[in-house]
Amino acid sequence: MPATRPGDPRQVGPYRVVARLGAGGMGQVFLGRSPAGRTVAIKIIHPALAEEGDFRTRFRREITAARAVGGVYTAPVVDADPDASPPWLATTFLRGLSLEAAVAAHGPLPPPAVRALGAGLAEALVSIHRAGIVHRDLKPSNVMLTPEGPRVIDFGIARPNEATALTRTGVALGTPAYMSPEQASGEAVGPPSDVFSFGAVLTYAATGTGPFGRGAVHEMVYRVMHLPPYLDGVADPGLRALIAACMDKDPARRPGADRLLAQLSADPAAAAQGTHWLPPPVAHDVARRGEAAVPRSPGRRAFLALGAGGVLTALAAGGTGAFLLRRGDSPVRWTFELPGGMYIRTRLVASGGSVFAFGSAGLAGRTFALDARTGRKRWQADFVADRDSSPALLGGRGFLYDSTGREAVVGFDQATGKGLWTQPLRSLGLAPVLVAASGVVCLTGSSGTGEYGLYGYDAASGRPRWRYRVDGLLQTQAVLAGGMCCIATEEGFVYGIDVVTGNARWQVRAGAGSTTTPIVAGDVVVVFAEDGSVLGLDAATGRKRWRVALGAGAASQQGRGSPAGVSGGTVFVGGQDGTLHAIDPVAGRLRWKRSVTSGPGDGGSRDFLVPAVGGGLAVVTDNEGRIVALDAATGTPRWEREVDQGLGERPLILGSLVYYGAVGGLSVLDLPTGRLRRRFEFEDVLRAVGSAQYYTAMDGTVYCAVDGSVIQAIRSDP
Repeated sequence: MPATRPGDPRQVGPYRVVARLGAGGMGQVFLGRSPAGRTVAIKIIHPALAEEGDFRTRFRREITAARAVGGVYTAPVVDADPDASPPWLATTFLRGLSLEAAVAAHGPLPPPAVRALGAGLAEALVSIHRAGIVHRDLKPSNVMLTPEGPRVIDFGIARPNEATALTRTGVALGTPAYMSPEQASGEAVGPPSDVFSFGAVLTYAATGTGPFGRGAVHEMVYRVMHLPPYLDGVADPGLRALIAACMDKDPARRPGADRLLAQLSADPAAAAQGTHWLPPPVAHDVARRGEAAVPRSPGRRAFLALGAGGVLTALAAGGTGAFLLRRGDSPVRWTFELPGGMYIRTRLVASGGSVFAFGSAGLAGRTFALDARTGRKRWQADFVADRDSSPALLGGRGFLYDSTGREAVVGFDQATGKGLWTQPLRSLGLAPVLVAASGVVCLTGSSGTGEYGLYGYDAASGRPRWRYRVDGLLQTQAVLAGGMCCIATEEGFVYGIDVVTGNARWQVRAGAGSTTTPIVAGDVVVVFAEDGSVLGLDAATGRKRWRVALGAGAASQQGRGSPAGVSGGTVFVGGQDGTLHAIDPVAGRLRWKRSVTSGPGDGGSRDFLVPAVGGGLAVVTDNEGRIVALDAATGTPRWEREVDQGLGERPLILGSLVYYGAVGGLSVLDLPTGRLRRRFEFEDVLRAVGSAQYYTAMDGTVYCAVDGSVIQAIRSDP
């Protein structure tokens, strides 16, 4: 929450301005406190617009609309003065985080949570439409997740149905990615327009992206008006059908909000009350923000190192974005805060003395390069890696898939951030993970004609070098094995593509239902067969080198929560019964298998991650708040510790320490014993402990993304 700036009002009506909350097309929003101490969100119309009759009239309508809307799923109006100069509106301040921020930080919601969210939003729309109002800007950032449940906020462009004359001819108000076709074309809109946006919001909640992808405004408007929504990523068939009905191009064929409410609330478990319906990491994040107190000094951030470090405070340094702690013995070397409202979208990348962070706020994004030693910003650029993507580095250049402001592969100079080239490519539901070798950048995608394939680009110029067409690539990732770029299909075919020429050197069928992403262990490509066995293929020829039978309970990477990967030269495969298998990829033999559940009384197996291996131990977490260390050679348990709930990152081993980021911060454990050595917690301006989601290491320093918006550099203790 940024502090107020010079020129910001100190008082609005009876409310003292405490902090700045944000800004939009109509004006700015501030956090205010009443004389009795009540906190409110104050929206002030932009002075330049206040003098225009139509905007002032719309603002009056907004006040009337917001006061007319009841129901538990909206933010009630507290006070307003449409005749003030400039006019303002105060609503209840909702503590929590937006749906946009929640999905950006924690990923898509599971189907039951999406249904519960839909029931709450449908009830909000029922209240809005019964008041004769059309919201007109329903989008993820206008849906707040609070400790009491979801809330619809910001009637910034709401108005009574009959007030169609207030819109200038040819002007479409709203957010392109979530507006209806009739709104995009500038036509009069009614409640069905909100239903269309409702479907788009649920798509975002279920998949992490809108139903029309990302792109320039004119591209988004064209897709909204002429193309069907992309809903393949919505796993629940019933939910997908409901969303498709909401997003019918014909407003007359869309269901009403009351019908949606009846459908989504039929299941009593779908009640979106409190936070129990949310995934635990999201619920924890919402709850802690809800418990936070309003800041007394909103321009300050504090960092706590609990344990040996004591309490540390950091203040802004020269407006550069870097923070330096004043206490000399602190292991926290520096912190860097992303601009307000921006979140880190993908894992941090540390290389060549720089730390690269890829941030996004809605449709806008930036990439930051920080000096790894000081935390000073070296450069920033207006491109960002897609959330499900992974950037690649090669020969002083960086490569990423940018779907925030465009759908394209981008090459940039690591030292300066200068864009070197851009090549359009559509992801269409694929996971655009880039790999680079021998002067070629490879990733899966589509040219836009519906033909999927593996694409190779010249790393220096961006010139397309080759394309290998293959179907069935949904959510597959390309992996690099020597001079081969390997991909697999949903039907179980595995391909070895020469990275230089784009020619297929070999093709193997592992069987339908097998893994869609190969695993590379040296010169062996590991895939799963449909009978539950694991195959080791020669990376150069595709020849089968070994087969290890694990049984039907072994993981397919398509199985959520069943891990498979390589760590410390060992292939680890998870089982649905909570068993972890360790396979020697050279000899093709099972080294050991071990249950990593909590044993009797656990209530069933828990999801767990691929271990981190170091110091003779394999350290694994079940992501529910437990870390277990096993002997890497035998699988014998060495120690176990309860920690905070994880966020999808596996532990990081650095020397004799284990770093593990979770909802409550970053824990540092002694590798041989599991003893807690130190704990890093981040306290934001709302006095709430933040989460540590992404972290990496370079040259004895751990770089950690805190709350998705702040990066800390932590010196590793001996």
